[in-house]
Amino acid sequence: MDNSADLSTLEWSTPRPAAFTLAAGGLILLVAAVLTASDPVGVVLMGFAALLLLGFAGYALWIRPRLAATTDDPQPAITVRTLSGTHTYPRDRIDRIRLIDFRRIGRRTGQLEFDVLRDDAPSTAPADGLREDTRLVVFSRWDLGADLGDVADDLRRAGFVVEDQRK
Repeated sequence: MDNSADLSTLEWSTPRPAAFTLAAGGLILLVAAVLTASDPVGVVLMGFAALLLLGFAGYALWIRPRLAATTDDPQPAITVRTLSGTHTYPRDRIDRIRLIDFRRIGRRTGQLEFDVLRDDAPSTAPADGLREDTRLVVFSRWDLGADLGDVADDLRRAGFVVEDQRK
């Protein structure tokens, strides 16, 4: 058995079973909307909910991998995939990576935030240290399909500096 894998690229995305579950839920709602055709308001609401679930499932399956870290180049880089395309940021174009958590509706939720420099931004920070030429990219556990602490540890091992601001 060959266990040699390419460890130069780490990838994270929404788990496929979760996306398929969303699609199944959307199809069930579509069938329910057809079966309740005598209730026009119900048909509209269930049809709209079904389309939202199917759209979200399609998004989760289309945008893969959501985040990738490449370590085989002379300089580590992250690649972020969005609807508008794939964006690659070498380590010197990443201003800050933060792991944060906060309370939302009675429970703690986490986020992994990347402040990346825009293409036309200079690499050096202004004298006051405050940058206004960055782009914020935020990931949740749903986006990456993994524990955010584990993702942060993998990014650190890949050569990135990750601030842990969890409480």
